[in-house]
Amino acid sequence: MKTTLAVESRDGVRSVHRALSLLTLFDEEHPARTARELVEMAELPKTTVLRLIQTLERSGYLYSRPDGRICLGPRLIRLSRAVDLVWRLPVAVDATMEQLCERSRETVNLYVLEGQWRVCAAQKQGPQSIRYVVPVGVRLPLWGGASAKVLLADAPTELMDLALTHSGKDASYRAWLMHELQRVRQAGVAISHGERERGSSSVAAPIRAGDRTVAALAISGPTMRFTDVRLHQFAEVLKNATRDMERSFTKDMDHDALGTVWVGASEAR
Repeated sequence: MKTTLAVESRDGVRSVHRALSLLTLFDEEHPARTARELVEMAELPKTTVLRLIQTLERSGYLYSRPDGRICLGPRLIRLSRAVDLVWRLPVAVDATMEQLCERSRETVNLYVLEGQWRVCAAQKQGPQSIRYVVPVGVRLPLWGGASAKVLLADAPTELMDLALTHSGKDASYRAWLMHELQRVRQAGVAISHGERERGSSSVAAPIRAGDRTVAALAISGPTMRFTDVRLHQFAEVLKNATRDMERSFTKDMDHDALGTVWVGASEAR
């Protein structure tokens, strides 16, 4: 009996994972897709995908439009409002990011951990025509990039190993990354040049709440503009900015009455 229940539990978890993965195939650039597109992208048997679509439609998480295309359903409207509430930045933090963008004339991003990934939770795009922009909400790997190193520097080594295994990095890369993380702990900032994408550079610093890092604040742009002089300038302004931001971030999320991730919810826009 226990074996049967265990099998059913694993099957149930797998079904939930598949359903959630199907929802992630929709984004700002692809708000609606055909059933055929979903079948091809899901990399699952056609019958499985069609069954998942039907189940999600009945639950209100997907919706079939009159033109035959499928989009996210009305059930997610309420959830999206809750997400907006808990991830909305305090006014002071938002203003600090805006000031950083104006001062550096480069794109400023705020990253948080999501499992073995990092996600851009907020962004201020630089004013220059040639700039580096990461879509908000998109998952990026942890094996490279200044913000990734900042987030890993304060995380268990197991998280780094999971990210490296997933990406197929070898032992020599692991040794290099371990050395980089030690440098981040000592300097309080991380720098990257073309680690994830050739021609892009970034400087990042941690935002801490108590004894842990809750986010990474980064200035990113084309490598040609990230000279040694500017790298030093960016590092200093980031350190000052994160110190100011830490006063606005919660140090005990359990005491946040509105359930928001960041403190200062009463000031949030």
